[in-house]
Amino acid sequence: MSHNQPGSPVTPMKMHLTILLFFLGYLAAPVTPANVVLIITDDQDSTLDGMTPMVNTLNLIGSRGATFTNCFVASPICCPNRASILTGRYQHNHLTVNNSIAGGCSSAKWQKFQEPATFATLLQIAGYRTFYAGKYLNEYGNRKVGGAAHVPMGWDWWAGLIGNSKYYNYSLSINGTEAKYGNSTSDYLTDVINNLAVNFINGHSDDQPFLMVLAPPAPHAPFTPADRHNDKYNGTKAKRTPNFNVPVHQDKHWLVRKGPTPLPNSVLPKLDEIYRKRWETLLAVDELVKNVHDLLKERNLLNDTYFIYTSDNGYHIGQFSMPMDKRQPYETDIRVPLLISGPGINPSTISAGVSSVDIFATLLDIAGIEYPSDGMTLFQATRNAPQDRIVLIEYRGERSKKIPSSSCPSDSDLNLCMKEMACKCQDAANNTFSCIRRVSITPPNNSPKFNNIFCIFEDNQKFIESYDINVDEYQMTNIGYTMKKGLRHRFRKRLKRMAMCRNVECLFGTNLRSKFNISKF
Repeated sequence: MSHNQPGSPVTPMKMHLTILLFFLGYLAAPVTPANVVLIITDDQDSTLDGMTPMVNTLNLIGSRGATFTNCFVASPICCPNRASILTGRYQHNHLTVNNSIAGGCSSAKWQKFQEPATFATLLQIAGYRTFYAGKYLNEYGNRKVGGAAHVPMGWDWWAGLIGNSKYYNYSLSINGTEAKYGNSTSDYLTDVINNLAVNFINGHSDDQPFLMVLAPPAPHAPFTPADRHNDKYNGTKAKRTPNFNVPVHQDKHWLVRKGPTPLPNSVLPKLDEIYRKRWETLLAVDELVKNVHDLLKERNLLNDTYFIYTSDNGYHIGQFSMPMDKRQPYETDIRVPLLISGPGINPSTISAGVSSVDIFATLLDIAGIEYPSDGMTLFQATRNAPQDRIVLIEYRGERSKKIPSSSCPSDSDLNLCMKEMACKCQDAANNTFSCIRRVSITPPNNSPKFNNIFCIFEDNQKFIESYDINVDEYQMTNIGYTMKKGLRHRFRKRLKRMAMCRNVECLFGTNLRSKFNISKF
């Protein structure tokens, strides 16, 4: 594979040369870097009111900074999108395509070719002291790829969760040594992350900028709140959106159409419980944000610190009769919260389209350094002038390797078929798609003029789903086959180009007229 092809690996020699050139450029740049606290939650939606429990977060970050209302993930699943956040690259470039080692999740190739160029490595070279606590990648700590002893490049202080999200009975790699936690109240993972963060800040030397990443498990399954938050949302029900548990018609792709549709009424109380428990798990995260914020204020570090709050992907609960998961090209799954506060950021709501891949460039921008990526710094997101942005969303479906259960029989190409959810399967080998998501805003109110999604599935039909979100917020009517032929052809061409893009090529179709409302930049 040639060097210029999307997805081609970068050799260690080329990687080290690129980083050396970056470092020499950094030495020549007169910058005064600020501190950064990045919080990445797990499966937190924005369209189903997933930010409702985050009262402190909305007050301390949202109301004092920028709230991005059109932030989309690069992939609606944990490991690939976390890889995009870490590297600033779309899935076809970092090659982490699912949550398995075979799919690139914390694989040997990831460790060799991608970890040397995450934002952590680059900020560490630039003089930052770096700290990570919580979930990293789903397969992190697997013995096949180094176990707990593997500490990813770029982290001075490391407390990575081994495996996928849990709240109790888990292990952390503490700077390369496995530490096991049990089921006592003090072992609640979000609280452990809180304590580690407090210790790091208290031990931090004020003359060195720091990067702190906090990655709690909430609100991911198994949806276990801290004891103090049990039943705080007792009586709350899953949001009954217009597309909640509706009969699915032929205009949706085959997996969503597959029965039962609608779900039987017996499933709905379980969906309500999941919705409620998700909110309750987030209360500890909200406390974590407040505690870190208040400690930085006490240490006189707050005015020199940026907070960035986001999630690795969204979530659906009952939409289009899909019980509870992500992995779909609908707004519930691809749209996530994004809040930023810090020096020079004025309170504002930004409707410009942005992507998870932009976080990488934003962190480097804060540090005053440059490095190529597929995204753009969020400080370029337009506020008072026209902007047109197309972002890419990629997902590769997974089949189950397990023998189908007799209690929930299914084809071996299907996945996530649960008896308690009426055996509704939520993924499949050819639930594989690429989408372009376009948002074009115009003054004076900056409401989206164009607000579209266009997706093509990699199945034998090359099935198309497309929606105009301005007139069909809940994606009830697929216009992929009824739009004008010329328009569909243009969408296809744009999607094909985005699916092969690399670095600045990925800003194809982006129109920036002015910079984001921040005085520093």
